[in-house]
Amino acid sequence: MDKLSRKSSKIPYLDGLRAYSILVVVLGHSLQPDSWLQSKWYLRTFVTDTGLGVRIFFVLSGFLITTLLLNEREATGRISIRGFYERRIARIVPALYLYIAAVAILTVFGVMRIPLASFWAAATFTVNISKVWSLHGPSIQVEVFGHLWTLSVEEQFYLIWPGILVFLGRLWSRRLAIACVILFPFIRFAVYLYCLHRGIALEFTKAVLFRAVQDVLMWGALGAFVAQAGIMDRMRTQRFRWAYPWIAALILFGLGGVMQAYPCLGLNDILLPTLQSLATLLLMFWLLSGEGGLLRRILESWPVVQLGLLSYSLYIWQQLFILAPGMRWLAFPWNILIALAAAIVSYRLVEVPMRKQIRNWFSQPQIAH
Repeated sequence: MDKLSRKSSKIPYLDGLRAYSILVVVLGHSLQPDSWLQSKWYLRTFVTDTGLGVRIFFVLSGFLITTLLLNEREATGRISIRGFYERRIARIVPALYLYIAAVAILTVFGVMRIPLASFWAAATFTVNISKVWSLHGPSIQVEVFGHLWTLSVEEQFYLIWPGILVFLGRLWSRRLAIACVILFPFIRFAVYLYCLHRGIALEFTKAVLFRAVQDVLMWGALGAFVAQAGIMDRMRTQRFRWAYPWIAALILFGLGGVMQAYPCLGLNDILLPTLQSLATLLLMFWLLSGEGGLLRRILESWPVVQLGLLSYSLYIWQQLFILAPGMRWLAFPWNILIALAAAIVSYRLVEVPMRKQIRNWFSQPQIAH
């Protein structure tokens, strides 16, 4: 049976995939539409596709956390929901609330004007919901908290997923995951038709569809079930396994780029999340099966792994220095470098020490998810 090590969730080349994800998100937020990296669809897809970066994050998150929960059940006979949430608090809260506090200080000193409702949405993981609430009124979101919609989607998913694993068991949880990944593209299509029929602005329609990606997390969770069923063992014996990364790249960058450059019936927002999730899983399984070559060496290299470890911190802080009102005087690439410095300080001086303290407070010896 293939599985991640029960001792650690740290696999260098998966941290390398996180590094690629955060890199395209940061570059996508930083570069102007007329920059040469944004001018060609094939460059834009590979280097600055923020949607792809977020989806890779989600697939990795669903895969790793579900794997850890399944391993916990196999090792101990049960899943501790309380332990899971304690680990999530230790992992997520320090960086997030430090960021919110920093924005609050800047607001008090008049550097930017942020409505109180935006702080509330950010602190309660409801940024994605408040975006929907603003359909018939002024948005309470501003750029400084807008990126937290991804964290909101993720934490809302994990509010219910461990309970599903506990109460439905492995078999029915897997069946539910299969049902979700099949049904969600149809749900996005129904939303697209509804918005088209009601004459709702295309920009808002795209925003809603972009946030309706809970199935991407579920693809990662389903990947954990498939991995523990022995998919990597079978891949090692297949003659044409060398073709898997090329197929994944063709879907991620080739087909993905074409669908976004030439959208038709909203398929780039409806079907692309599913296709990119499948391609990400294919690439992950190929790496986990022991293949990799040059790509694996790059993903396992020290600078790439370190960037992957900083990915959550950098994702939280980059918005402040790249897109936030009142901070746009910072030019590229200085905005990225300052955001990276803030992420390093946050990670080393606040997140890691606080994570240890919170785990000790909760009597959690395990590595945080």
